[in-house]
Amino acid sequence: MLDQIQLTRQEAIDRLRDFGIQGEQVYLIDLIPLVEMIWADGSAQQSEVAIFETYLEQHIARINTLAGYSILTIEAAQTFIQRFLTERPSEKLLQTLRSLIPPIRLANSDHTANQALRKSLLQGCLDIAASSVTEYPYESIERFCSFEKQCWFEIFETLKAADRSQTAHSN
Repeated sequence: MLDQIQLTRQEAIDRLRDFGIQGEQVYLIDLIPLVEMIWADGSAQQSEVAIFETYLEQHIARINTLAGYSILTIEAAQTFIQRFLTERPSEKLLQTLRSLIPPIRLANSDHTANQALRKSLLQGCLDIAASSVTEYPYESIERFCSFEKQCWFEIFETLKAADRSQTAHSN
């Protein structure tokens, strides 16, 4: 997956087009890690989707504020994301889409904005993972199942690799 970080923004956007993701939908690609966390334990639970919906609304507001106009609507974003929530997407698809986030959304020259987005994504993933468990009772260290832990660390590594790549380019 690290080879994807070397893609230019335009190359990554071209790859997204291969998956039918284009135009303003490109600004929704960073929601993919949250989708991964929702499905990490094998099911999209109602509380996880509710947290996702809140994050989605906040994300759209941030994008529209940055753009200076209403580039995204809640309705269009929900339509886009439904294909990832109604049926579990393949892990390979989610990993591939996640690998395209760094060149598209985290390669900005504004390092503070990149860090804020990275932090927001990781926090959203933690919130989703912590919201539900698949089995009760659970042990004190099993609030997150092993699949959720593994998924979170993979997401973390993808986002941190983008940070390392950006630091290397700025030196």
